[in-house]
Amino acid sequence: MPERKSIRELIKWGKEYLSSKRISSPQVVAELIAENITGKSRPYLYFDDDVYLDEKKKALFEKNIRRCARKVPLAYVICEQYFMGYRFFVRPGVFIPRPQTEILVEKSLQFLQKLNKTHPEKIIVVDIGTGCGNIAVTIAKEIKNAFIYAVDISSLALEVAKYNAKYHRVSSQIKFLAGDLFSPLSNIPIQGKIDLIVSNPPYVEREKMRYLPEEVKKEPDFALDGGKEGLSFYQRIIPASTRWLRGKGVLMLEIGYNQAEKVLNMIRREKEFANSPCLFYDLEGNARVISVAKK
Repeated sequence: MPERKSIRELIKWGKEYLSSKRISSPQVVAELIAENITGKSRPYLYFDDDVYLDEKKKALFEKNIRRCARKVPLAYVICEQYFMGYRFFVRPGVFIPRPQTEILVEKSLQFLQKLNKTHPEKIIVVDIGTGCGNIAVTIAKEIKNAFIYAVDISSLALEVAKYNAKYHRVSSQIKFLAGDLFSPLSNIPIQGKIDLIVSNPPYVEREKMRYLPEEVKKEPDFALDGGKEGLSFYQRIIPASTRWLRGKGVLMLEIGYNQAEKVLNMIRREKEFANSPCLFYDLEGNARVISVAKK
């Protein structure tokens, strides 16, 4: 007869196993896997010594611990990632939302909330490179009169993003479009009418791709690789955005930790932008988001 182990014992084993494989935050990882399998929040896992998993769930717990030990991202193991307090479904082949991107969304929401006071009719937003839809869905949930065109080149990402929009009940506010950057918008009469273009584009320098952590290397290259200097998508998005934005519409971009000056120079070359782009910083003091308005 298989040995029975309580959830506490399994978490303890999982922590020790992950520690032996030098996985960071092993206790938290083991707890999140247990939470995902049991449906109980982490504090409740410790309330009762006699919480046991059936053999199927116990085997799944052990399998997921071993997957994390092989440097499979936790989000792919448990098929979810929280962003701005909301739960998002993710799967292998789709970029995993990052905490630093919350700065981009926070600043986007601040702009849209301010805009709402003087522009209460429908707000038009374009999300370039939507991935699992975390940016578009969060904006839709927070700004009820926003309509978002969410673009991605990956059909898998769009499938996942549509699922997330349906899960969060905002499908009516988002139109998902397959294609490269602005090209899917060509047949939609919104040129010169967009209030906000928001994007977290790939910005890792190609030469640095090989040095990424093993977990990150499990994510799709096309969602990370920003070309030779990590700037190829900014070189395309920035000049193209001016014809899509309305007057005083805003372009909001996430950038790499060392890219601020180069991206600012690209913006300054576009005469249709205002002369005062804004930089916003992450908790480590790195410029993480650039915002600029069209004149």
